[in-house]
Amino acid sequence: MENQEHVVQTGPEAQDDALFEALNKSRKRKRKRIIITVAVTVTAVAILTVVGVSMLQRRVKAQFGGTGAQVLSHTVTTGTVSTVVSGSGSLADVDLEKVTVPAGVTVKEVLVRKNAAVEKGTVLATVDIASVISAMADLQAQLDDLDDAISNAEEDAAGSSVKAGVSGRVKAVYAKKGSKVADVMYEEGALAILSLDGYMSFTLETQALQAGDKVNVLRANGNQITGKVESVIAGVATVLVTDNGPKYQEAVKVLDPEGKELGTAKLEIHRPLRITGYAGTVSAVKVSEGKKVSASTKLFTLKDTQYSANYESLLRQRSEKEETLLALLKIRHDGAVLADKPGSVQSVDFTENGTESETPVVTLSADEKMSVTITVDEDDILSLELGQQVYVTVSSVGEAAFSGTLTEIDRSGDSGSYTAVVELNKVSGMLSGMTASVSVRIQGVDNALLIPVEALHLTRDGAYVYTQYDAQKQEYGGRVDVIVGLQNSTYVEIKSGLQEGDTVYYTKQQSNNFGGFGNMGGFGNMGGNLRPGGNSGSSNRPGSNSGNSNRPNWGGNSGNSNRPSGNSGNSNRPSWGTNAG
Repeated sequence: MENQEHVVQTGPEAQDDALFEALNKSRKRKRKRIIITVAVTVTAVAILTVVGVSMLQRRVKAQFGGTGAQVLSHTVTTGTVSTVVSGSGSLADVDLEKVTVPAGVTVKEVLVRKNAAVEKGTVLATVDIASVISAMADLQAQLDDLDDAISNAEEDAAGSSVKAGVSGRVKAVYAKKGSKVADVMYEEGALAILSLDGYMSFTLETQALQAGDKVNVLRANGNQITGKVESVIAGVATVLVTDNGPKYQEAVKVLDPEGKELGTAKLEIHRPLRITGYAGTVSAVKVSEGKKVSASTKLFTLKDTQYSANYESLLRQRSEKEETLLALLKIRHDGAVLADKPGSVQSVDFTENGTESETPVVTLSADEKMSVTITVDEDDILSLELGQQVYVTVSSVGEAAFSGTLTEIDRSGDSGSYTAVVELNKVSGMLSGMTASVSVRIQGVDNALLIPVEALHLTRDGAYVYTQYDAQKQEYGGRVDVIVGLQNSTYVEIKSGLQEGDTVYYTKQQSNNFGGFGNMGGFGNMGGNLRPGGNSGSSNRPGSNSGNSNRPNWGGNSGNSNRPSGNSGNSNRPSWGTNAG
């Protein structure tokens, strides 16, 4: 047997061969992994494609199963459509009453809490009866002092006649028999006017006169009297004439000594004195215009004169103290502070006993009325009127609408916003601070032909509806042009084009979000609208993109519109300028 030799190579050549062999094995492993990865990816994509398309088909079938399942019909009927101004605000109690105790009374304890219901006679607070008796004694002493002051003031009554007070000539008499002094004073500023220095005067712009010059003054009755220039200042001459004859505010012509007319003017009283008064009724007028009077001359006699302001003030003070005394007597009789009518406690106001003024105890609400203040836009404020009926809903109480009345409209405004106040009857459950929604009808049409807003389509030339629908072909037909009127968020008035009893067909607006398959880029624009709703209004198929296509668009350009033949990305409803539903 021959011996076999095993030759082992060493050196650089052996190392290179080993490296090449290792690299080849590595490449083979990588190629194998790539092939496996690609195969898995292709398989996964194929599975996802099948699943996605299958689910999408099932979703489309479930939703549309035939487009006819989603097309609604509506019979044209008559009804009422209206627009409203709406707003919201917080409820507030109306007719609040602050319950207080007179000065000097010590409150011991308040026995009610905020929002508590009270009946007539409910004890609101207890008091120190000794302090009540002491306050009554002090008040009676004040009443005695007032009685003395009132007795002394009786002589301050307004006189029964009006005298001149100074010498002069009567130039105007405004008061007449039966006139109320206060009314004449308000309208004319005086009962009569006297001239004190014997002159009437007028001013004239002229450069032809100097102080001391004489002029001829032609009166309205044709008589001519002489006037004398008293002064000339800055080209304006002041001319005096006698007050015996010429009338107050009489128009005159001014002539120079040669008879040339210098101008015209109105006569005024040079030194006037106004005769005044403040109370009573004129029973007789003792003087006439033009009569000369002295300081003691009686000009008017009066009746129904009143006492002086001081006398009236003393009477008011006594009346107030009488009411306070009666309140003290009631507290003493009841032994506490009681509610004088049913209602609820709006707030507890007592903090500490007052010393010089009355002490607040609680504020009561009669629980009869509440108010809501709403903000109104400048476009709507002029549509509101006082006394207008409104409807108020309070979600915390229920869905029922309560009738209310507009009681206040503030038209002063701030940056285009105005406010209005609504009052309504308070019902059980309503509390101050609750949110209330208010609707005010500002425009409405009764006995109008109505269709749903969703059934209306718009073009540049007007509006139209469909009156036919072929469920088998999934095609609309019977397009009818219409003229629309008032619209709210639900219905639109049809003024012409339809009659009562006609039927219109339309697709109900609904969400078109298909969940996770909303936008599957490689599968086309599947994130778009899968309901009828393309861009053209001329197609008779629900939602075609093309003006001539009769095929339904299951992925049109109208991103969110669910209406047949939608023009916009979000809604095909026209806006006729209405404010609310």
